[in-house]
Amino acid sequence: MQLGFVIDQTRCIGCHACTVACKSENHVPVGSFRTWVKYTEVGEFPSVKRSFAVLRCNQCTDAPCVKICPTSALEKRPDGIVDVNPDHCIGCKSCMHGCPYDALYIGEDGTAEKCHFCAHRTTRGLAPACAVVCPTEAIVPGDFDDPGSVVSRMKEELGLVARKSEAGTNPNVLYREAAPAGIDPNLALGTIGSGGQIWADTHPGLDRRSEEFDAAANGAQMARSTYNVAHPALWGGKITAYLFTKSVAAGVILAAMVSGAAPFWAGPEGATLWERIGLPLVSLAFLVATSLFLVFDLKRPERFLYILLRGNFSSWLVRGTWFLVAFGGLVSAWIGVEAAGIELVPAVRIGLASATGLAAALAACYTGWLFGQAKGRVLWMRRGLFAHLIVQALVAGSAALLLYGVAFDLPAELLATTSRTLMAWLGLHAIFTLVEGRMAPRKREVEYERTHRLVSDGPFARRHWRVGVGLGIILPLLLLAVPVGTLAQPFFLAAALLALIGLYVEEDLLVRAGQALPIS
Repeated sequence: MQLGFVIDQTRCIGCHACTVACKSENHVPVGSFRTWVKYTEVGEFPSVKRSFAVLRCNQCTDAPCVKICPTSALEKRPDGIVDVNPDHCIGCKSCMHGCPYDALYIGEDGTAEKCHFCAHRTTRGLAPACAVVCPTEAIVPGDFDDPGSVVSRMKEELGLVARKSEAGTNPNVLYREAAPAGIDPNLALGTIGSGGQIWADTHPGLDRRSEEFDAAANGAQMARSTYNVAHPALWGGKITAYLFTKSVAAGVILAAMVSGAAPFWAGPEGATLWERIGLPLVSLAFLVATSLFLVFDLKRPERFLYILLRGNFSSWLVRGTWFLVAFGGLVSAWIGVEAAGIELVPAVRIGLASATGLAAALAACYTGWLFGQAKGRVLWMRRGLFAHLIVQALVAGSAALLLYGVAFDLPAELLATTSRTLMAWLGLHAIFTLVEGRMAPRKREVEYERTHRLVSDGPFARRHWRVGVGLGIILPLLLLAVPVGTLAQPFFLAAALLALIGLYVEEDLLVRAGQALPIS
C-alpha cells in the first residue's frame, strides 16, 4: 500500500483552502506550513500568465528524511505515509535538510512536524482535510499500489509528473499539467529575486543578496515566484563552529602523527608530563567544544542521549557520533596512560596509536557523508567532500601544532617539519577548493552550479577569494616559505593564525551558501 496524492493543476484556482484546512485540522502554528500554494508568473505586462502549484510532503518511497533522522523519529508506515513520532525527536533539523521538498518544520514543542496524510482520518476511512475542503476537487488522494484506484488510473492515463525525481526519492505526489516553474525551483526566481510577493515585499529576516544575484544572473530565462512561504536557514554559527572545532580536534592528532610530533604525546624517554599529554589535552578540549555545539544546536537538547540510546544507524549523524565517542575515548586513554606513567609494550602502543589515528580521520570526514544525505542542500552533497574535510583537518591540526610548538618551545626541527607539512596540506586544500565547482552530485548539476555560483561569483565571493583563499591559503604559503632561523617563529605564528581564520571562513561559507537559495 502506498498512499499519495494527484494534484490536478488544471482545476486548482489558488484559493489556499487546502492550506487553511490543514492548519485548522493539525494545529499548524503561524509561519509554518504542511501544504501551501506557490504562485509563479511568466511574461511581461500585458501578456502575463500566472500558475499555481500545491506543494507538500511527497510521502517518498525512499524517504531521505527517514534515512537521515538519527533517532528513528521518522518512519515509513505500512500504508506508505511518512510520519513523525514527536516523543523520539530531538529537534536536530537533519530531516529538514534531508528533504528536497521543504516539507518539514520545527513545531512549537521543538520537534519536527510535517504532512502525515491526516493519518488520524485515513485510519478511519476518511479523506485528508485538504482533499475534503478543495472546492474544485484538485487534490485527489489514493493508493498508488492499487491498480484500480483513481490515482493509479490517473497516473496510467494522464502523463503525470513529479517534483525533483532526480533526487532519487520516488515521490508519491504527482501533478497533472503543473507549470514547470511551479514544481521545479531551478526554473523560477525566488520571491526576493522576483522583486517581492504580490501581498508583501519580502520574507522578513532573509538575506536578500543571494536571490538578487541569482535574479541578475538568470532572470532573463526564468519564471518569477510571486508568492511562496518562507523557509529560513536552519543551521548557522553553531554548525560552523562544530565543523571548525572538529577539524582542530581530529587534525591535531593526525598532524602530530604526520609531522613526527607523536613522541611528544606518546611518552618519549625523559619527556615531561605536559609533553606527554599536552597535545591530546588540546584535542580533547576541542572535541568537548564540538559536542557542546552539537548539543546546543538541538531544539530539544535534553534529549541528546537519544542519538546513542535510540540510534538509527542508517544516519551518518549517529555513525559520526559514535566516531566522536570512540575518538574521545581513545584520546582519553592516551592521557590516562601517560598521566599514570604506565609503560606500554611497543605492540600495544602502536595499536593504540593506529586506532586513535583512524578514529581521528573518521571523526574529521564523516560530516561529508552526513551532508551527502542532506538531499535538500545540493552544495553540501558535492563529491569528494569527505576527503576535503580530512585535508581541512590536517590544515587545522598543523596550524594548531605550530601555535602549540611556538607557545611551548618545541624543537626547531619539529617546527620546521610541521611548517612544511602545513604547506603541503594548504596546497592540497587549494586544489580541492579550486575544483569544487566541478564536483556536482550526479543528476543535480544544474542546481549545484546555480548554488556554487553564489560562492565563486556572487555575494559570498569576496569572503571566499579574499579571506578563505587569499588570507587563508596564499598568504600563509608565502609566510611559510621563509627559511627556518631566528625570525621564523613570528612567520609561523602569523601563517598558522591566518590558515585557521581562512579555514573557519570557508567552512562558514559552505554552511550558509548551501541554504541561501529556495529549494521549493
